[in-house]
Amino acid sequence: MPISSFTGLETARRGLLAQQRAIEVSGHNIANQATPGYTRQRAELTAAPALSLVLGAGSAPVAQLGTGANLTGIGRIRDQFADVQYRAQVTRLGDVSTRGELLGQAETAFAEPGANGLSAAIDKVWRAWSDLANDPTSLPARQVVLDATRTVADAYAQLDSQLAAVQQHAGEEYAALTAEGGPIHLAAKELADLNDAIGAAYARGDDPNDLLDRRDLVLDQLAEYGQVQVQQTLDGGGQPVKGKIDVLLGSDPTPIVSGGASREPWALAFAASGPGTGKLGALAGIASAGGSVDQYRQALASSAQALASSINALHQGAGGPAILVSATGPITPGVARRPLDVDAAIDPAQGGSLSAFVAGSAPGLNDVATKIGALAGSAGPQQYQALVGKIGGDVAAVTREESTVRALTTALADRRDAVSGVSLDEEMADLIRFQRGYQASARMLSTVDEMLDQLINRTGRVGL
Repeated sequence: MPISSFTGLETARRGLLAQQRAIEVSGHNIANQATPGYTRQRAELTAAPALSLVLGAGSAPVAQLGTGANLTGIGRIRDQFADVQYRAQVTRLGDVSTRGELLGQAETAFAEPGANGLSAAIDKVWRAWSDLANDPTSLPARQVVLDATRTVADAYAQLDSQLAAVQQHAGEEYAALTAEGGPIHLAAKELADLNDAIGAAYARGDDPNDLLDRRDLVLDQLAEYGQVQVQQTLDGGGQPVKGKIDVLLGSDPTPIVSGGASREPWALAFAASGPGTGKLGALAGIASAGGSVDQYRQALASSAQALASSINALHQGAGGPAILVSATGPITPGVARRPLDVDAAIDPAQGGSLSAFVAGSAPGLNDVATKIGALAGSAGPQQYQALVGKIGGDVAAVTREESTVRALTTALADRRDAVSGVSLDEEMADLIRFQRGYQASARMLSTVDEMLDQLINRTGRVGL
């Protein structure tokens, strides 16, 4: 086919438009360099269809003449595998950071070692009995024993109350996160709206890059609560719907988002094993029976029972009443109780009498008080010290794990940003490159215009 003399103008025009759009894309990247979740974009250019050159009518083409470049789209520079890795680490980080925070609160409640901890209160009980052994008939010495014993019972109750408060706080936060109108529900509704908007944009032939960025950012935020699984939405015929995704969270087998609809009425239905990892998993583990804090409360109750048994065995063996009464029955998560209390028989405030204290196996003797004062290494204090050591070890372990996971998360974020993030140096270099391309296309346009002016206005004029 014959080639028009004006083909060069069209080629130059395409070059101008292509370089102009590339400059605009770079400008958009630069403007959003600090925008959270923004993905670097790139103008996708392809060569325009070439024209076949022939030597004459009816002859075969001998070559092809290029006609410039076309803008076929504006793509996002995104690594989907890096997204999956990053969100998995965010889920782990949400889990360990939440456990670290709550276990840290539990450790703080013990105040060990220190003058205000339970260990110090128990030591005062042994000293009070030793003082009674020095003066077996002294009512003031008996009062000191009673006060020290009551202080220990109160310390146990306060410690159990603080641990129960940690459980209650975890349960309340879990309920707030998973409730209708909570952050997970709002994220699901936003994802459904974004699915609709993205699907409609693709149907119009648009590239909804900024909407895709927002959807990825919401998925990143959702990953903190639990493992996020994304799969393509299918239509009634089992075919993928372009631009729409289904989202599953944790062990819930039903998507919280399916195409353009979020789950309504809202309710999360995790498996019996719980929501799995993530912030929700950590909160559920802390708040539930059998969790780490519940185990601490069980161990605390066991140490209180052992302490009461060791003291009562010696006191009742000499014919006296019980000194301490330990709580019975199951521990209810989030509900405080008194693991230990003073027996009414020795407490005047409860109708008892200080004379009920037995200092010795016979009047004037101090063998019972001496033996009780020497119980510092008995089962109760040892169990409590073991509990303090376990909590310290658990907190240290989760702190180390959090440090490791946070470093991995940061490394994956940096790796992802290296692909998707905006580099100002790179964009500035692209701007110069596209600017030079625009200038060259404009120069070509001027050259072709001069050629056509020569052909149209000056050809055939003698002397020109």
